[in-house]
Amino acid sequence: MAAILAMGSNGERTSPVERGAWVLRKLLHTPPPPAPPNVPQLDRLAGKPISPRERLLAHQEEPQCLQCHRKIDPIGFGLENFNAAGKWREVDHDPKTKKDWPIDPAGQFHNGPTFQTYFDLRDQIAAKSENFAQGFTEALIEYALGRPYGFTDIALADGIVKKAKAKDFAIREVIVALVSSRDFRRK
Repeated sequence: MAAILAMGSNGERTSPVERGAWVLRKLLHTPPPPAPPNVPQLDRLAGKPISPRERLLAHQEEPQCLQCHRKIDPIGFGLENFNAAGKWREVDHDPKTKKDWPIDPAGQFHNGPTFQTYFDLRDQIAAKSENFAQGFTEALIEYALGRPYGFTDIALADGIVKKAKAKDFAIREVIVALVSSRDFRRK
């Protein structure tokens, strides 16, 4: 988990946006759309002592940013208790301004349930086993076949997920179904 959390930071500061987008892409199989061109920077907030949450909420004031960030940011805020190296923290410290802010991991899935803590978020993600199984299966197909997942793989993925669902989404079932497939044997 520390490697994933480190990817969602620049080595010094965490990025709720990167972390939230990764969870949507990899764990929930609902990738956010790519960022639109000409995304405005928050220059008006440069150097102002505001929390990362306040900075991102200000970014959502831009109409072209709101559509995606209202889906991404709350999930990323749920992971803010982990610093850039994955260590648990209760306070976010900004070395430039020497300010501390208490971490507020609360949020809400877009058009979905709320969560108050990282642990609530974790449990809600874990409850979406079919989404996870679909994303995991597609990633495994890419790896096993040595090429990007494409539209020709949809039937294979759907069949694997269906077989795994019958066995409560056991990872073993996903792997066995993949290596037993004609696509894998013809590789």
